[in-house]
Amino acid sequence: MAKILVFDDSKLMREFTSGPLREAGHEVLGVEPDSLFDALKHINEFGPDIVLTDYQMPKCNGESLVRAIRHNEKFKGIKIMMITAIRDPDLFNRMKDTGVDGFLYKGADMKDLPQRVQELL
Repeated sequence: MAKILVFDDSKLMREFTSGPLREAGHEVLGVEPDSLFDALKHINEFGPDIVLTDYQMPKCNGESLVRAIRHNEKFKGIKIMMITAIRDPDLFNRMKDTGVDGFLYKGADMKDLPQRVQELL
């Protein structure tokens, strides 16, 4: 299965996200990044197939993280899924243009997470 790195500032959301993915057989690491540099360090060390990231994090904005991943040749093959509570079509379109491969809304859509991750592989 896949190696999945979950970035979220909420421990509860990291656990809520990681649990079903582990049950589906994936290797999952949940992290609250201290900075953009810290997030990139975790990506480099863990070597994920997929990064799931929250959009709004106080120490590492999800949009900045996506841009940094997409501008680093070493991370070229990593799939990115944005997970957010913000239901804004402009945000969705901007993140797609930035390089997000999938988008999931916190709440009701979370039940679809294992299937959506499988679609990215």
